[in-house]
Amino acid sequence: MPPKTKPRRRGRPAVPAARLKTFLAHLGETASVAGAAARAEVQRSTLYQLRKHDASFAARWDEARALGVERLEDEAMQRTLDGVQKPVFYAGQQIASVQQFNDRLLQFLLKAHKPETYDRPRPTAAAPLPFDLVKRVMAAEARMEAKGDRLAPPLQPSTPRKENRRGKR
Repeated sequence: MPPKTKPRRRGRPAVPAARLKTFLAHLGETASVAGAAARAEVQRSTLYQLRKHDASFAARWDEARALGVERLEDEAMQRTLDGVQKPVFYAGQQIASVQQFNDRLLQFLLKAHKPETYDRPRPTAAAPLPFDLVKRVMAAEARMEAKGDRLAPPLQPSTPRKENRRGKR
């Protein structure tokens, strides 16, 4: 009698190991979960569920994603230091190319690698109002009343508003 296999609880079949390998390889190249899932032809939700329930897969996922992020950092550094060739067109024809550098990318990398030098500290909360603001306003009003000056009453319209054709003001 053959050994009984435990039936799956859900209707989805298990993801083939070859597809998981493809997913992890592409994730390691690009750090894009969506792109890697599409390349492996597996739904992202399936992969996230597998990650949630399988610790070893989650560890391989994290390792691949970290590798992908490192590759992206390397590419950004390369573009920052060496620039990118941009074609120059005239009358519909490419006549030359220009090496273009991205200063904004350089700023971003410097802030990421040396935040203590190149990044401004971010305010944690809005600056509080002076604690005695209400007291100061009340004191000013009291001084004005003592002198006989009063705050002007709110402006009132001098003429009543006319109703429009529909009977509304």
